Amino acid sequence: MLLMNADIDEQKTIHLSELDEYLASRLLDNPAPLKFEVFKYDSQGCITIQQEKNEAKIEEGGIDFELSPSEYQSLDSINILDFANQTIYTSSAYEFFDFILMYFSHIEFLLDFNGNSWRIKILSFREIKKGE
Repeated sequence: MLLMNADIDEQKTIHLSELDEYLASRLLDNPAPLKFEVFKYDSQGCITIQQEKNEAKIEEGGIDFELSPSEYQSLDSINILDFANQTIYTSSAYEFFDFILMYFSHIEFLLDFNGNSWRIKILSFREIKKGE
């Protein structure tokens, strides 16, 4: 399935819990990483997502992200900017973005699926300001 140009620039509002399925549908038959922008839509878990044209690659290496106590003693000890500066591997895009959207209101990123995990590279972000 090839993506039509109309699909690339289309903005869609979805619930965060639908993110894995939405991204998987976009990656079908597409060997290259895809570029997306996500905006936090509301405090109820909705996001606005838009696919953009991409020619960039995702670097190998990076960190494994899993929200499990065995890997992170405390989420409070994590420097959130560490996730913005390297490639992230995760089994659930939903869990990663659920976590990261607690800190960022807008994220531009590359995404593909590598082996058994999502591979994500954050290109730009906007931090949530106090009171948002």
